[in-house]
Amino acid sequence: MDFRKHLGLLTLLLVAVFAFYGRPADACSCMPSHPQTHFAQADYVVQLRVLRQSNTIEPGKTTYKVHIKRTYKATPEARRMLRDGRLSTPKDDAMCGGVHLRLGRVYIVAGRIPTLNICSYYKEYTQMTITERHGFSGGYAKATNCTVTPCFGERCLSGRNYADACKWSPFGKCETDYSACMPHKRQTVNGVISQCRWRRTQFYRKCLSNP
Repeated sequence: MDFRKHLGLLTLLLVAVFAFYGRPADACSCMPSHPQTHFAQADYVVQLRVLRQSNTIEPGKTTYKVHIKRTYKATPEARRMLRDGRLSTPKDDAMCGGVHLRLGRVYIVAGRIPTLNICSYYKEYTQMTITERHGFSGGYAKATNCTVTPCFGERCLSGRNYADACKWSPFGKCETDYSACMPHKRQTVNGVISQCRWRRTQFYRKCLSNP
């Protein structure tokens, strides 16, 4: 592959990433993240039902009154914030706002305090895969020593692996929806070692065969 062709592919990759995950340059952009990364970096992870919406409680913000059905993870500060059953999101796109939750629907939300933004994880429960549901309800918590590392480029996934991380392509939908990066113990001549590897569910191969 010559330099011009390689440069062209890299340019197309960057354009696609920002098209899917970002906003215009003068607004907000988000790096692509695996659901497991959202869980690890979140101040809180909850299952909630959206009850009401208000645009007048906090200036410049949309506030959702929610019923917290389950709390999977929360810092002390996040627990205090969630006590009132309210989540707010900026209206301004430049502040990473613009989160729209549908009234009456149940969501899994993995967010950071003080506000919910488009870089957070928020997804209707009925739209989640079984792997995602299991991950947020406890599976990801068992892999705190494993990280998911975004991987860009034509050959990056075939390169050397890391002992404490799994390489992941933002375009790998099957890996995103049906896999988790989990610790795996194996026997070597020097004893038992632990290494992070993708644990793929039975739906992973079906996903690959039905792109």
